[in-house]
Amino acid sequence: MYIVIAGDNEIATNVAELLMERHKVVLIGAEPDNLPRLERLDVEVVEGVATSADVLRKAHIVDCGVFVAATDNDEQNLVACIAAQRLGARRSICLLSRPGFVAVTDRDDALAESLGLDAVVRPAEQLAEEILRIVTVPGALDFEHLVHGRVRLLRHPVEEGAPLARYPLRQHALPPGVVLVMKRSGDQVTIPTGETTFAPGDKVTAMGTPRGVHELRHRFLRGRSHGPDRQRATIVGGGGVGFSVARGLEAAGWRVRLIESSGSRCREIAPQLKGLVIHGDGSDLDLLREESVAEDPVLIAVTSNDEKNLLVSLIARKIGVERIITRADRLSNEKLFEAVGIDVVRSARGAAIRRVVRDVVDAQSAVRLELEHGDVHVLELVLPESFAPTRLRDHRWAFFAIVGAVIRGRDVIIPNGDTRIEPNDHLMVFTSQADEAAVLDHFGVAEATTGRG
Repeated sequence: MYIVIAGDNEIATNVAELLMERHKVVLIGAEPDNLPRLERLDVEVVEGVATSADVLRKAHIVDCGVFVAATDNDEQNLVACIAAQRLGARRSICLLSRPGFVAVTDRDDALAESLGLDAVVRPAEQLAEEILRIVTVPGALDFEHLVHGRVRLLRHPVEEGAPLARYPLRQHALPPGVVLVMKRSGDQVTIPTGETTFAPGDKVTAMGTPRGVHELRHRFLRGRSHGPDRQRATIVGGGGVGFSVARGLEAAGWRVRLIESSGSRCREIAPQLKGLVIHGDGSDLDLLREESVAEDPVLIAVTSNDEKNLLVSLIARKIGVERIITRADRLSNEKLFEAVGIDVVRSARGAAIRRVVRDVVDAQSAVRLELEHGDVHVLELVLPESFAPTRLRDHRWAFFAIVGAVIRGRDVIIPNGDTRIEPNDHLMVFTSQADEAAVLDHFGVAEATTGRG
């Protein structure tokens, strides 16, 4: 089917690149100056504005399965979606960047329904939701919900003095309902076995039930000297993302202070927050010291400028902030920021791309989560009727993969080697992007699945 994407920005081109292998993709509105950048894309390019009926017809809108409006102009995106649907597009997805723009309720699905659209995606709000989910789990580098919250995925460093760092994994009685699916030590990534040992600073990824993951974090990954978790945070940047994160943290009982360089923006948001709003430069070392920012366990740098966020983060690291979460809107900066020691790096553009590609455009894909900047995926596979019941330990493979959960009817099973898997079981498989095809082939599963999300 055709997928038509309107936009001349990083979101539009990245969505096009991710979808072009399995779909016919048409990109509307590419500027001539950007054509060299598009040469790597196997897409059809149509010049013009996506609100024009003639341009939409040239883009095969009559045959369009999904229309994605991803320009930088919210009004244009809304009009383009409505026009595309009237001219034959079967589904439409509208990206909105301005906070609160045409927000008739707190739920964007209600907005989409009222406008006759299939989905409304707000990159800034998607990013704020990701940051809140991670910040509110002290020490976490990533924290995700699967199977409607019945399975959790946690990425967490092994702290100094943590029990997990004392012996090989086989000597630990890990809590029931949890399985370690990945160990990262520097640049080396492995799937843990009974002989695996961990050192302080290693990053552990685990899947399990909410209770199992909670016990793993408190009993095995944190240092014994770790005191009570302090629910305080400093946020640098009072734009849409920073403001949303501040309100979310305050709703969760956190004490928040926010630093914003625009005086008018400070005056606008201060009455809406309980915490202190400071008019100043978040990269001013004297200001950070004067405000005793190092005493807060978390600093969140979410200005709209990547370079400013990196500078703020490096200064925060220097003055002793324990945990730093940083926004990097250029996707190429995500790995760079982590390489220089930033704990958690997230992108509004990345959040939007993941939402459009995984949850909406490619809803039948087996991919449920993307981790490690897209290099690692969590797949949901449904075993076919012809699958022979076997124990997991009887399966041997040379590729990078581990089964993290088995969903059988209403039951969630966190497996071990003796767990039997049966036809119609849903498997949550943690694997590398490069090994996806091998995983699907091993279990005899077609690429598409009707998973539960």
